[in-house]
Amino acid sequence: MTLSDFCKNQIIGSVEENINLSVPPATGEEYIKRVIVEAQKCDDVVIAQIDRRRLKDTGVYVKALAGCVTAPHSLAPAAEWQKCQITDFSDIRLYVARLKSEIQTCKRKWRPSSICMPEVDDKSGWIKFCLGSNTFHEECKSNDPTLEILFSMNQPTIEQVLEYLIEFVEIQKRLEDDLGRWIYALLVVLEVPLNPDMCSCLRSLARICSVLRADLSPIKKSQTTVLNLFICLVARYFRQLDLADP
Repeated sequence: MTLSDFCKNQIIGSVEENINLSVPPATGEEYIKRVIVEAQKCDDVVIAQIDRRRLKDTGVYVKALAGCVTAPHSLAPAAEWQKCQITDFSDIRLYVARLKSEIQTCKRKWRPSSICMPEVDDKSGWIKFCLGSNTFHEECKSNDPTLEILFSMNQPTIEQVLEYLIEFVEIQKRLEDDLGRWIYALLVVLEVPLNPDMCSCLRSLARICSVLRADLSPIKKSQTTVLNLFICLVARYFRQLDLADP
């Protein structure tokens, strides 16, 4: 007799096999005895019979985002050119970071920008602030991305405005000079390592630039340089190497 059998006999006594299961139990003891009898009639191991024809495919399929569109041969940047752009960009970032550090440690005098900037969640306000607006309803002058303005923006604002501008490129399907200057300036002051949202945002920038590059008409070939530049910076400086041009 096992220890469990001994304890069972001490608590509920002997269990009769001919219990009438159709009659409701009158006491708690009878209920426990019925449970024991029913358990004894069950197999130790039960294998369910599954009709696999009725099973539905519950697999989850995640469509991977496409990489960059391969550049037409005549528009592809040379490897040496890409190296030069990374070097120049790194030098500019170091210079700007040094200036910011000197300001924060009071080694350099600096006065915050007196320009009134939009709230961080004002998407249309930032688009107008950076690019201006000239419609029948209003005329708003654009602002250049000066260090005075950039140093007045905290990192969350820099990331949010960069996201606004990249979304604007995706919607408008074009990258004008003033928009390119703002994106480049924000990349200069963007802190690393990138958070996942900003990493995704920069990858979107590289992808849309590759799409615009592939669709360039002959009269707009001059825009190739700025498109190649952003693809290069995202892929090689911000380490999204799967998006890099050869």
